[in-house]
Amino acid sequence: MLGHRYGVVGLSLLLTALVWLSLDLLSAPWLQAMEERSDDWLWNVTARKADERRLIVVDIDERSLAEVGPWPWPRATQARLMQAIAEAGARQQIFDVVFPDARPDDALLLQAVQKHHPVLSQVFALEQGGAPSNGQPAGALDWSTCPAPFATAQGFIANQSQLAGAASAPNGYTGHITPRIAADGVVRHQPAVICWADQSYPALSLAAMMQGTGEKTLSLQRGNWLEAPWLLQGGSQAVGKIPLDERGDMRVSWRQHPHSFISLSAADLLAGRAPNSLPADVLSGAWVLVGSSAFGIKDTIATPFGGSNAGLLVHAQLITALIDGRTPFTPRITPLGQILAVLLGVALLFRLGRERHVDAPAHPKDRRVHTERHFPIYLLPVAALAWCAVLWLLHASLLISAAVWVGWVAPVLFVLLAGMFMGILTHAKSRIDRDRLYTHLSSYLPAPVAASLALQPPSGAIKASTLQVSVLFADIRNFSAYCEARPPEEAAAVLHAFFSAATRVVEAQGGVIEAFQGDAVIAVWNADLNAPPPPESLPGAGGPAKATHAQQALQAAINLQIAVQDVLPDPAPAGLEPLSLGIGVETGPAMAGSFGLASRRTHMVMGRTVTIASRLVEMTSDLSHPILVGEGLAGQIGGVGLESMGTFLLDGMRVPHHVYAYPIVRAPHIY
Repeated sequence: MLGHRYGVVGLSLLLTALVWLSLDLLSAPWLQAMEERSDDWLWNVTARKADERRLIVVDIDERSLAEVGPWPWPRATQARLMQAIAEAGARQQIFDVVFPDARPDDALLLQAVQKHHPVLSQVFALEQGGAPSNGQPAGALDWSTCPAPFATAQGFIANQSQLAGAASAPNGYTGHITPRIAADGVVRHQPAVICWADQSYPALSLAAMMQGTGEKTLSLQRGNWLEAPWLLQGGSQAVGKIPLDERGDMRVSWRQHPHSFISLSAADLLAGRAPNSLPADVLSGAWVLVGSSAFGIKDTIATPFGGSNAGLLVHAQLITALIDGRTPFTPRITPLGQILAVLLGVALLFRLGRERHVDAPAHPKDRRVHTERHFPIYLLPVAALAWCAVLWLLHASLLISAAVWVGWVAPVLFVLLAGMFMGILTHAKSRIDRDRLYTHLSSYLPAPVAASLALQPPSGAIKASTLQVSVLFADIRNFSAYCEARPPEEAAAVLHAFFSAATRVVEAQGGVIEAFQGDAVIAVWNADLNAPPPPESLPGAGGPAKATHAQQALQAAINLQIAVQDVLPDPAPAGLEPLSLGIGVETGPAMAGSFGLASRRTHMVMGRTVTIASRLVEMTSDLSHPILVGEGLAGQIGGVGLESMGTFLLDGMRVPHHVYAYPIVRAPHIY
């Protein structure tokens, strides 16, 4: 039993591993997208909507384009915007804008950049393919080379050379705004650093943090098992540890709802208008992110909050997450944690699905052991689903509360598959065990009784009813002396052949073997407790007559006498009386059912009819007739073919009974 249980678990895990690996190889992008989209929903549901006053957005929106003019604006207008933001008391300006082409009024913008030291932007081409280089990259980190794991760009669009030079001055910073776009178009990651010409260029959010904290350099190091694969840290540690994944990307934290960012129209600042419903000093001491939500500028991206959001939203989320020290990351120990989650889930399923061995003694000396299952097997997939819900809730709570992204699809898929296969295989094994048990049980009990017991719980109550049955009692005469004189193997072979022939004959006539008692056989007809008796039609009722159970019992007696003529030894061994078969058949009421304690029960047919059949067997030798029939069965068949032997007071009975004989001659086997 233990080996079978572990065999089911082992086969379940093997199938689970094969299917899981197949899905991982064939559907990995789809599974990863499902995992990311579930997190998109989580960000959307849990996003904070409280006003974010540390970072204010100055939006070049549709109204700004309508009032100031179409994009791109003159550099003098951009310079006036920088001046207006500075006069409003902003602590820092971050421009999600690139100025790649040289223009006549660049001098005004250059003066504004040199005066207010905004963080400028530049764009590199990664997955987007090669691009013509335009402008001059600036703001490279002071690294001697660009280390792994950062990717190398294939092109760039940077600021024109004078502006790039100003942004590379001691107080100037430039950051790239290159997104990492997923297959479904949503931006969930951004490269922290991009390589070009063996130089390392940080992202706009990192450049903003470095300027805001006065940090001049960053260092790259490997994280420990509880940290991200890679960490960026400033020399003065004012920036803190910034977690990166294996590709050197920062995961975007979408914990701020887009409505939480206070947005001012660039047109209002340029016109000197006070923003509606906002304090006049809303920009005082704040970081200001300048970007555009105008559709015509085409700076739109897909986010968890919608398919068309302003591109500046990514940088706003990254900057606020860096300020709070809550950039989501995946610890290096995550794969081991996922394996542990799988092992715990499989252990839970194994514990729920296993059979428990229970001692159930009916007596202090009785040490019977049986097995029982407290958890239904068909609920194993449900238990696996519940465990998967726990894993997802753990992932969600860690992401929202601690900015730790551990993933859930791989362990959830494995546990779900394990639950499904364990449920299916355990159920199949249970059905096979039940069928095997039923097969064994039906070889010791009547098949209908075995089927009924297989579906019922143990009971110590009487489960019996009175039915109109036909009973056949067959006994081998002189078998005791034969057993005494012959080897046990020979006697057993004779008895086995007799029982086999009796079973074939009785079942061929629609009866069931009720019991083997020593060298005797008891067979009954119409004793099925689980179904109503079949309709009986008598000869002469019109149309083809269906044999009654009385006729079937008598025909079985005739066929059995003929069948055993080749089974019993003939002639008998020297010195022994020949073996012969005596049969008594009777029809009448009898009680059929189960009796005894729940720990030890027996099925039997009992009553006057059974007693008469057994007494008739005892008289076959005295009356020299191998088949004797009781008056009940004779009345059922109208006495056709029977010979009256007179009335006898049977042993143990108080009322005389009429006994009939059926003369039998040797004939071919008809069973």
